[in-house]
Amino acid sequence: MVKLKSLLLGLMVIGAVAYFGGGGTFASFSAETTNPGSTIASGTLTMSDQVNSGTVCASAGAASANNVNPSCASALTLTNLAPGVPSPLATAKITIQNTGSIDASHFYMFAAAVGSSLSAALTGGASITSLPIAALQGSINSGDSILVTYGPHTQTFVAGAAVAGAATAIPVTAQNANFAYPIGSTVTDTSGNSLPNNTLGAPLTSGTSYSSFTIAALQGTISAGDSIVLMSGVNTQTYIASAGASPGATSISVTAQAANASYPSGTTTFVDISKTNNNCYDAKTTVGGTAGSSQGTDLNFNPLTGNPYCSALLLYVQETTGGKYYCWAGKGSSPETANGMCAAPISVNPTGAVSSGVKSSTSLPVGALNGNVAAGDTLVITEGSKTDTLTESAGGDAYFGASSLTVSGTLANSYTTAATITDSTAQGALNSDTTDTISNFDTAHNGTLGKISLYPVTANGTVSTTNPVQLGNASSATSTRTFQLGVYMSAPSGTNQNPLQGLSSTFGITWHLDQ
Repeated sequence: MVKLKSLLLGLMVIGAVAYFGGGGTFASFSAETTNPGSTIASGTLTMSDQVNSGTVCASAGAASANNVNPSCASALTLTNLAPGVPSPLATAKITIQNTGSIDASHFYMFAAAVGSSLSAALTGGASITSLPIAALQGSINSGDSILVTYGPHTQTFVAGAAVAGAATAIPVTAQNANFAYPIGSTVTDTSGNSLPNNTLGAPLTSGTSYSSFTIAALQGTISAGDSIVLMSGVNTQTYIASAGASPGATSISVTAQAANASYPSGTTTFVDISKTNNNCYDAKTTVGGTAGSSQGTDLNFNPLTGNPYCSALLLYVQETTGGKYYCWAGKGSSPETANGMCAAPISVNPTGAVSSGVKSSTSLPVGALNGNVAAGDTLVITEGSKTDTLTESAGGDAYFGASSLTVSGTLANSYTTAATITDSTAQGALNSDTTDTISNFDTAHNGTLGKISLYPVTANGTVSTTNPVQLGNASSATSTRTFQLGVYMSAPSGTNQNPLQGLSSTFGITWHLDQ
């Protein structure tokens, strides 16, 4: 009986183990949830460009499929300009909008790259000895690197010969195409527009004469006679190289010249402008300014060497966003003037009759200003043989688009709406300006070296350099900014400008966003 009881007890223990812990026949407590369908979407950074009230041009609308559109409308198309005579059509309003969902922390303006786009497709694997292009924007030197881009696909060719502006083909050293690049693919001369970021290795002291610079290791090559431009803030100075220098050199020999400012090491950049291509190029006109008149190709005293018209035409870019003004390029650029005005000449008509007599802070209605009038400027009103002068009253700054001027002075004559009003003070300032030209803009504000960072404007002549957003996303209140881009042909006193007759300059401006 004792053995039987022990046996039965053992069987009971085995059964309990099997029931409660063995074999996994019965599941433990459990629970479960699932979060299905998680998605992560990238944002967009795109932009649009509109000239005056024309068609809106989208960065993503180009055939190059890389969110870069080099074919937006031309800002200006002017003919028959005369020295010292402001044209009512010499300014264009350009509206830039961030049409993407992501804020842009950087918004830049710089001279457009020398380049174009393919006018015929390249066959993948085929040997390429010439790139067919739309009219070339600028000139190309033999040996320059020519980059072809379509979406993620890129290939660099080498120019086999020099090519002038407006050319429709670029000869290149034979090379097989690594992709079937379609019509519209971007073509860029990277040798002419990606300027090395060279800097001084030791500071220059204002007033001290220098025959050589200490530099950080040279990027690029310098030849004797090249023009070396120093740039630090608003200060610039051109030296002439007295000897050549090779990549990696740590000094440059120059013709002795006293520094016109103190140029700090590290932050002072310099450019060998003799090695850069100019986005602006000149051509002789083939149509006269008026019916039956002579044209540029009829003349033998207007040579194109050195693009002289590009080097004479003055350029200004004035921001006008939301009634806040800033002069980004041109004479009078901030911080030189606190009111944010460029020297931009006007040519407008009064919108009502102007009677003779004394004017004391009188409001004079005019057509929308195509320039700026600063307080104290002298205004000249002319109709036929009649002419008088007035002064823009103190505190009476008038900017682009203004429809009235606040004037003081005495008019000897009465005028109708056919009269013309110009700003002689602005014209006088520009007639003596040889710095703010299109060619200088191309050199100083070109590619990665000299692009202008367009900080948000907080008040007239004041920007926020620490704002993390320079152009807000499409749904924000800061997604759009407006600019006035204009040119003026100066009339420098005592200067014969006959060589500039019958010439036409072609140039471009690039607007760029970064996240």
